[in-house]
Amino acid sequence: MIEKIKSIFNDKDFEEILKKGFSFLLIRIGGLLAGYIFTYLIAINYGAETNGLIAISFAIILCVSIFSRLGIDINLIRFFSTPENENDKGLFFRVIIIAFVLSSLFSILLYLNQDFLINRIFKKPNLKPYFLWIALTIPLWTTVLICSGLFRAKKKNNWFGFFNNTGRFSFALLVFVFFLFFYEDPISVIVAHFLGILLLAIFSFILSCKLIDKVTLKTKAETFKFIKNSFPMMISEAILLLLIMADILILGVYENEDVVGVYNVTYKIAVLTIFSLQAINSILAPKIAKSYHEKNYKLCQKLITFSTNLNFCITICVVSTIIIFNKTILSFFGEEFLTGSMILIILCVGQLINSLSGSVGVILQMTGCQKAYQNIILIALVINVILNFYLTPKHGALGAATATVFSLAFWNITGAVYLKKKLNIISYFRIKKFKSLIK
Repeated sequence: MIEKIKSIFNDKDFEEILKKGFSFLLIRIGGLLAGYIFTYLIAINYGAETNGLIAISFAIILCVSIFSRLGIDINLIRFFSTPENENDKGLFFRVIIIAFVLSSLFSILLYLNQDFLINRIFKKPNLKPYFLWIALTIPLWTTVLICSGLFRAKKKNNWFGFFNNTGRFSFALLVFVFFLFFYEDPISVIVAHFLGILLLAIFSFILSCKLIDKVTLKTKAETFKFIKNSFPMMISEAILLLLIMADILILGVYENEDVVGVYNVTYKIAVLTIFSLQAINSILAPKIAKSYHEKNYKLCQKLITFSTNLNFCITICVVSTIIIFNKTILSFFGEEFLTGSMILIILCVGQLINSLSGSVGVILQMTGCQKAYQNIILIALVINVILNFYLTPKHGALGAATATVFSLAFWNITGAVYLKKKLNIISYFRIKKFKSLIK
């Protein structure tokens, strides 16, 4: 066993996944703590209702910003993974300007149509004061995510982890704590979030300029071609996010704000189970892109198998802990959140299935199968929406959780089967390989 562990650390690729993945995980844990403290302060100061309005607001911001950044953040990984592009300095600045302008237009359209969304779709008049801050946040969050994509492409995974998640809630939390001393209006929550994203956008762009080392619009790459190649990734990412956010959005249509608030807290707790996968994927994505591009399929499969086994070990421990202590964890946010006990268990089981399937989405996109990935998650989204509209009116939050778990399981399992049949890549957990790893 000791020799086996030594051999793992002697492998440079495995060592990088473990070391950089662990540091990324620590950063994400920092972001997780900031996010939970942020949610906790909302819960104890303003209750589940405000938590629900904030959850709907965040869902709108995340969904709209997906379309405005055009998949650029993901395509930057593939672009900079090839030797001829790794020193390109101008493409990043070109595409981030395009994304900022486009996201600003989306924000204006969203704000101008706020009455339709508030009164016709969500039927929640209390959402109106939040809409200005929702619209203002979208171009800033788009900027942050494209900058984080650059850091990921350049293998600066700690900065990627910070900008992609940790910085958002860390900065917002600092502003929110300051506001709590001076304001009692719940609207201060969304204002604090906006100001946190503003600071993060400025910081991420300044560091991106330093990383590129030269601010220029000159590039040998074709900008239009790059954006065209990014578009399928944007579609896939949009479908995936809608797949994840459909429960919150549809629940927001049928249920009161407090129900959405309870569901949002349970979802945030369940997300703990995928942190290891996100940490591993941050290192795995460029390695898969490079090894597959160089036709080193043996290395590609070795990296995937190791990552799947590592993620499964971590996930099973986290899921077990959450399920056993689910009521204790929920009670921390307040007695009204204990109603989410069964919802939390259902969501955790769904995430365990995802873990067993491996890094399906990353592998499909980094091996040029983004269209197949897009089709798979599109079908999953259709299943999700149909089930959500059928189950949510009848069973409320439990129905939404069930619909989400079923659709996520579908796309992960289908993606794993596709990889095996079409590319002969095994992404899913295999007990035999796991036993050989620990023996």
